[in-house]
Amino acid sequence: MTMVVTGGCLCGSLRYEVEGEPSAIGKCYCTDCQKESGTGHMTFVGFAATAIRTSGEVRQFVKNGDSGNEVVRLFCPSCGTTIAGYPKILGDVGVIRAGTLDDPAGLVPTFAVYGCSAREWDSPPAGLHVFETLPPR
Repeated sequence: MTMVVTGGCLCGSLRYEVEGEPSAIGKCYCTDCQKESGTGHMTFVGFAATAIRTSGEVRQFVKNGDSGNEVVRLFCPSCGTTIAGYPKILGDVGVIRAGTLDDPAGLVPTFAVYGCSAREWDSPPAGLHVFETLPPR
């Protein structure tokens, strides 16, 4: 049976549905994710990009990541909540912001990226495999 997850923004006007199994659950400590989230990290759930369907008005913000490749972020123009990102370096993978899921129960991150940028007040949990930057391909 295929998993279906749903979620949305803070004001509720932008929603998404994803059908499929997560390819990864992790935490990113890069400075872009810190600024985007307003915290020390961003927890994400990776899915096939084509499986992520949105409804409601959505805007995009595009910026090059450390790899030099574009990262497209989808956000709500009303409340500003970022719901997903599409780092071109990941190919056909989209990353949902875990905090926007309707039911995040059972999410267990298995790794963290950009540990080199982690703040001492928000460091990766003990036992999590931490990559200093991006993991090797």
